[in-house]
Amino acid sequence: MIASRIPPGNKASVTLENDIGICYCYTTKDNLSATVIADKEYPEKAAFILLNNVLMDFREYFASNPSVYTDAQQDANLNYENLEVFLKKWQDPTKADKLLGIEKELHEVKEIIHKNLADLLKKGEQLDELMVKSKDLNKVSVEFYKKAKKQNQRCCNLQ
Repeated sequence: MIASRIPPGNKASVTLENDIGICYCYTTKDNLSATVIADKEYPEKAAFILLNNVLMDFREYFASNPSVYTDAQQDANLNYENLEVFLKKWQDPTKADKLLGIEKELHEVKEIIHKNLADLLKKGEQLDELMVKSKDLNKVSVEFYKKAKKQNQRCCNLQ
């Protein structure tokens, strides 16, 4: 089992065979471990926040009788009802953790800003092209005006 290979106070992630998912494991300094298996798209940060929350709640849940896990010499089935609640809540980590939700929103806003800046730069290039054309048109119209005035002076002198 992966938990037995993780030194106390450390976290680890292991990619499962055939790249079907990732197993995240967190072993506390007092050697209490929790693991979760998730698909590859599940954020690593969220997995470790979930494990930390589960471990803290687990200690609180068994605070009246910690010996059920501290004195355990082998795997044991413990009735820890909150685990199902945590797993349901963390199906969407952005809803379970406010900070992750904010990070997701910031990422979306950042993408929108990048798109808007790219569009603005493109429009700026188009505006520069229009300015050049406008200057050319202005120059041509001034020349036309001068030539027309000169032609009018030659052609129509009335006295």
